[in-house]
Formats: sequence, structure tokens, C-alpha cells
Amino acid sequence: MLDWFYALRKFRFFKLLVIYLRYLIGFAFVFASFIKIQGERFTTLPTTEPVGYFFEAMYQTGFYWNFLGWSQFIAGTLLMTQRFATVGAMAFLPIILNVFVITQAVNFGMGTPIITSLMLLGTIFLLLWDYKKWIILFQRDHTIKMDLTNEPEDLFMNDPIWIITGICFVVLLILPRVLPIGSPFTWSAFFPLIGLLAFAYMMIKYRKRK
Repeated sequence: MLDWFYALRKFRFFKLLVIYLRYLIGFAFVFASFIKIQGERFTTLPTTEPVGYFFEAMYQTGFYWNFLGWSQFIAGTLLMTQRFATVGAMAFLPIILNVFVITQAVNFGMGTPIITSLMLLGTIFLLLWDYKKWIILFQRDHTIKMDLTNEPEDLFMNDPIWIITGICFVVLLILPRVLPIGSPFTWSAFFPLIGLLAFAYMMIKYRKRK
């Protein structure tokens, strides 16, 4: 049923879309996770506001607030590694689904619900991209017939440069939080540059291979 979707894996545009979508979603959640991990408040809105009251209630839980941060950090990091992106997307889905429902239930304004909706759709897209890795979970044992070893290796998506780039992103997100080397927002300026360098490297390598 999803073979038509799997056919998109043949096109380089969709391969790049998946790779950078993993980086983007992973970056957003890893960046936001440190506030919770370090036990800081997410917003300065007063508790008289619905959003401020909601975040203050979660902040006061203490351990649960840290747990949310670590969950976001682990899922986002797995996504950006590319190698374990499928596991990251599976871990990310219940988190972003929960965030999506919250932003619809609580008055977050217009922008936030749109962003969480796009992130949820993006996560579903990533899971559909790798559906052959998890679809057997919904099949009966005696009906499972799948052998992916006959498929040629995707040298483009499995190139080490994408893993190295993801690791660089994670390191650049962590360093400003543990060392006095400037603001995380300042270091975030390197992300587009690193992403463009990885893209340029692969385009040159791809043309040479052709």
C-alpha cells in the first residue's frame, strides 16, 4: 500500500528533504530541551495567563520537567545522527503529538499551533519514509515476508558526511551550555554554514561518481 511512497526514495530531492528535515526537527527539540534539563523556566509569562500557568505547573513538578527535557534531547539527537533516525522519529512521535494536542487545547495564539502541526506532519513523513523498518510490527509472524538485502545500498543517504554533520550539530548545541564560550544563539549561526558545506560536498561527490 505504501510502495508508492517508498518510490520517492529514488529521487535525490526527497532524500535531501528527509536528511535536512531530520536535522531541523532534531535541532528544534535539542535546543529547547536544555532549559528543562537544567531546571529553568520555559517562559516568563505570569500564571494569570493560561500558557504561563501551564508551564509553571510543569516546572513545579521538578523531576518530570527534567524528564521531558531528556526525552526531547534523546529523540532529537537520534534524529540528527541520521544513522538512528528511524528510532529517533519513533521516539519523537508521541512527544510531538503530545505537544501538538497541548498547543491546540491551550491558547498559544496562532503561530505555535501551526509550527507544532508542521512538526507533527514532518515526523509522520519521516516515519513513512522508513516504513519498511517498522511495518513488520503490525504483521502476523507467519505473514512476514521481507528481505531488504536484495535492495542496493543507498550510497547517497548513507554517506558518512551526514552522520558527521549531525554529530557536529549536537556538539555545537551542547558546548555553549556546558562551557563559557558564548550564547547558544551565537553558535547557532554556524548551523546553516555547516549544512551548506555538507550539501556542497555531497553535490560535488555525487557528480564525480556520475
